[in-house]
Amino acid sequence: MLEEHIISSTEYWKLASKIQNEFYKPINSYKTSVFLCGADINKKDKIRYQVSQALSTGWNSYMYDLIFPEDIFDELLYNTRGKDLLSLENLLAESIDVILLIPESPGSFSEFGAFANDENLRKKLICIVDQKYKKDKSFINQGPLKLVRKANKDSIIYIDPQLIFRHVRDIQASIRKIKKVSTKKTEKINLLQLDNFLLPAIYLLEPISKENLIKLVEAVISDSANSFQITTTALTIMTKKKFVELTHVGYKLTGTGIKHYFSLKKTSSRIKIQDETTALDDLRLEILNLKLRNKKLKI
Repeated sequence: MLEEHIISSTEYWKLASKIQNEFYKPINSYKTSVFLCGADINKKDKIRYQVSQALSTGWNSYMYDLIFPEDIFDELLYNTRGKDLLSLENLLAESIDVILLIPESPGSFSEFGAFANDENLRKKLICIVDQKYKKDKSFINQGPLKLVRKANKDSIIYIDPQLIFRHVRDIQASIRKIKKVSTKKTEKINLLQLDNFLLPAIYLLEPISKENLIKLVEAVISDSANSFQITTTALTIMTKKKFVELTHVGYKLTGTGIKHYFSLKKTSSRIKIQDETTALDDLRLEILNLKLRNKKLKI
């Protein structure tokens, strides 16, 4: 493990900035972050599951960064150290391109009402509705759906759940339109995309302690209280996804984590970030030289 006396505080700051600017920022810029709400994601008969599969397995699935609210906010319920995070509304407004919501469960009805009533989030909201409810005189149709339609006429998509593959292009088209006017802050490190910062950090420095990962996060968010909280939450989520594992010497990427890291680096010929992300591979060689030969780190 790279101990504190091997990498100085100044080098940690430079290293964190390099990861932020040469991996996190370009990845966060070209990917469309989609906050996908609806019924339990494990229920395969529900629309939410089918939409998640359609967006994560298609030929252009690399363009989407799907984020599930239960992955993030369930963890926060068990983490009370440090000061509170920003409210859910502010976090989404700053870090998400699109909120894709399927009102098909009691929880999603509540989320729909909250998001539709927030002026900033309403502009990011796409609602996918079973077409059999299109003419219902319900609270959903008369309340939240009406508000969302006023904000963006392309934000309501009626579908036949049995033929969802026919509606995928309509969903993707609506996502693209909202992405064009997105107010997401692509350079800012936030909880919802922190794994895109921690993955390259662990790739470069593994095995690395939680304390040193917190130092890296603190260097780019300048907030020691929140750095502990969001790093702890992100590592728990990444462990559940089997991207990382905690060993007796620190955190390491799993086979799944390495595969996911390299999938993030894959870019089409239309996305000009390859030179930026491959720079981290050169940096990894420098760090290996530091570990094995005690050579000075050039960053």
